Formats: sequence, structure tokens, C-alpha cells
Amino acid sequence: MCGGGRREHHRREEAKREANRQANEFEAQLKAQREANERMVEALKPQEAKYTPPPVSANAQLGSTGIRARKAKKTSTLGASRGIAQLRIPLNVGQSSSGGTNVG
Repeated sequence: MCGGGRREHHRREEAKREANRQANEFEAQLKAQREANERMVEALKPQEAKYTPPPVSANAQLGSTGIRARKAKKTSTLGASRGIAQLRIPLNVGQSSSGGTNVG
């Protein structure tokens, strides 16, 4: 009779050890999954744009002041339209109208 109680005790102890081992394995899996999730969240976060300075010509880097300021688009288009206006033919050429200022 003494042997039966001892075997039962050993079975219970072995079951406790097995349950402990499984619990530890499960905790390790949870920890690994948590770390993988944190890495994925970090990878999916939007990255801040890093500052890159504007391009500079080689002469400017050497210290020369040869860079001209950029012209505004408005002034360049105004000049172009003035040139085109001079090439246009007036619509009242060749018409004989009595109210004109031309001396005839």
C-alpha cells in the first residue's frame, strides 16, 4: 500500500512540472509575439521628413557671389505680352470713318 501513494505523488509532481513547462513556453511565445507587434507598429509609423539643404552650385560653394536672383514669372510674362502687342495689326486700318483722327 505504501507504493501506491508514492506513485500517485510522483504522477502529480510530474504533471505540475509539465504544466509549469507549458506555461513558461506559452509566456515566451506571448512575449515574442508582443515584441514582433511592437516592431511592426514602429515600422508602420510615418517617418518624419529629414531636412535636406537646397542644391547649391559649385561656384557658390567656393565663395563666389555669381548667383542671380530668380525673376518673377509675372514680369517675364508682362514683357512677352508687350512684345506680342506691338506685332498685332490694328482692326481699324483701311476703313474710312469720318470720326477718325487721321488726316486724310
